Amino acid sequence: MAIGKITSVFLLLTVNTLCFSQQKPPIEAYPYNGYSDLHQKAIWLQEDLRKHNLYKGLVMPDVLQPPVGNEDLTTAHQEDGGNRSGPYLAALCYQHRVTGENLVKTWADETFAAIEFLEKVTGVPGMVARSYNRSSVPQAHEEWFFFPMEWHQSTSFPEYRWLGDPSSDTYSHLIYGLAVYHDLVADDGRKKRVSELVSRMVKREMDYGMRIVDLDGKTTLWGNYSPLLDKEKINYLLPLMHLKVAWHVSGDRSFEHKYFELIDKYQYADHAMLTVSYKPPYAFWDSKLSMEALYLLLKYEEDPNIRNKYLAALERAWLKEKDNNFTAFDVVYNHYVPEADGFTRKSIDDMSHWSRARRKEVDQYYRRQGDDDRVVGTWINVPVDYIRAYWKARYYKVLNEDGTIGVGNPPDWAKPPLDKYDGMVLIPAGSFIMGSEIGDDDEKPRREVYLDGYYIDRFEVSNELYARFDADHRFEAENNNDPVTDVSWYEADEYCRSIGKRLPTEAEWEKAARGTDGRKYPWGNIHDFSFSEPDGIADEAAWRAGKSPFGLYWTVGQAWEWTADWYVSNPPAIVQQEKYKVIKGGRWQGDPSHQRSAHKYYMDPASKISGYHIGIRCARGDE
Repeated sequence: MAIGKITSVFLLLTVNTLCFSQQKPPIEAYPYNGYSDLHQKAIWLQEDLRKHNLYKGLVMPDVLQPPVGNEDLTTAHQEDGGNRSGPYLAALCYQHRVTGENLVKTWADETFAAIEFLEKVTGVPGMVARSYNRSSVPQAHEEWFFFPMEWHQSTSFPEYRWLGDPSSDTYSHLIYGLAVYHDLVADDGRKKRVSELVSRMVKREMDYGMRIVDLDGKTTLWGNYSPLLDKEKINYLLPLMHLKVAWHVSGDRSFEHKYFELIDKYQYADHAMLTVSYKPPYAFWDSKLSMEALYLLLKYEEDPNIRNKYLAALERAWLKEKDNNFTAFDVVYNHYVPEADGFTRKSIDDMSHWSRARRKEVDQYYRRQGDDDRVVGTWINVPVDYIRAYWKARYYKVLNEDGTIGVGNPPDWAKPPLDKYDGMVLIPAGSFIMGSEIGDDDEKPRREVYLDGYYIDRFEVSNELYARFDADHRFEAENNNDPVTDVSWYEADEYCRSIGKRLPTEAEWEKAARGTDGRKYPWGNIHDFSFSEPDGIADEAAWRAGKSPFGLYWTVGQAWEWTADWYVSNPPAIVQQEKYKVIKGGRWQGDPSHQRSAHKYYMDPASKISGYHIGIRCARGDE
């Protein structure tokens, strides 16, 4: 036995012996549902994965165990081989950075080499296989799953067969794993290999008009990212991640140029906000892809205006997944939105009871040319999801080794700012784009306006707060936190002054709502009512994902809001001057164009017309 192998075996035995005294349960107990020692469970599942689901470093999901299945563990649902190998590579990287174990790094290097071979075996630079087997003849299981005609004999390695038609899932999971490996584990030589592999993969997408194209020249089943073709919303998000990672690992400016072209010309970042659908059918695998893509985009993106759109996408996605025991998503959400407590005791309990990997006895028929094959045997599903969730939680310090909640280590930009004034947001001094050329005449011209710094309320004034000012204010108890509405401008102005504040000017309101990049809506440039409905399809998504770039909630959706300014029509002769006050915001049931931040209307300051439901948001100077 080689010295390296002896060392690896010794290290593995040492890890299992020194760390744990409890005896490992039999394989029949797999996947160890209900174990409270999460660290021990992670080590055991890692051991099982390497024993039952690994082929030359490549992860084989749902493996038919010998003696019915192949001894090399290749009798499996191999269409998802790349899909599992990318996340597994990432999991090993997190594990290595937490433990420092050289053996784990060796495993990561092994899986990286296996992923490299996914490209080499096709013989086409930049095109990767879903999976591969060492065989010079077709095997029976090739006909059981996916499309049998997608298996090919390799021309570059004739002793191998490989599975084609790689999906968007395959490319995205692999690029995700390669990015994490590049950043956390790879040495300089392997970093260069990662850069070259990812560059070839993404350049091929670009060469084919942002499409994943197979050996036959056809776009693969889910490989359409083209700006010229209709596609699912998630296929706006994934190519941005591909390009951003390729740019990050290679420094090649062609990836940067294409990235910004998709964002600026084709609004990919705006479409990406709507990646997660709240309409059936439910696709859990899309949520996994979204989590990985947003994790990397938020890690690498430095422009706060673009990053804000990714945060909106993350918010929508997590709101849908927060009750689905998706612990890896809890980790990512908690890392980038630390004040929201995304990783909780429930996340830990979910890991303790995690049982998505399974051991399953089967007696069934699988398709084959001629007579179907009867299979009686044992399938073992791969536990990658748990292993990644555990080590990612440990790496980002939201989980301690003893199973308690950790302090986390969010990036500086994600740390909630200290409020100088409770409940108010600082809008820094500087210029912003005000007005619009596409709306009513009173919005024109679209112009640059400079404002000194000021503070503005994060939320609209609630019924409860207003009742402290006006003892006669009546409302239903369940509407405590709803915005007070149907108050006159004079009442709104008096309320703000009573607490040392004032109403914002029209310009202050608009800057706080739309940010500095001239976007149409607080969340971006594409309208969707789920950002503005109080109880819309996304439930909380309206006030959370629909918040403004500066962190204001409900600038659209709940109520119109009074401003300090008198309304001036365009042309001025249309409406009597200094008779009406500007109102901004618009309610959720209005026309989408009324929800643009540049849009405004006017109202008699004495008016309490309930049809407009005008509320209050206070401001103050940056003293």
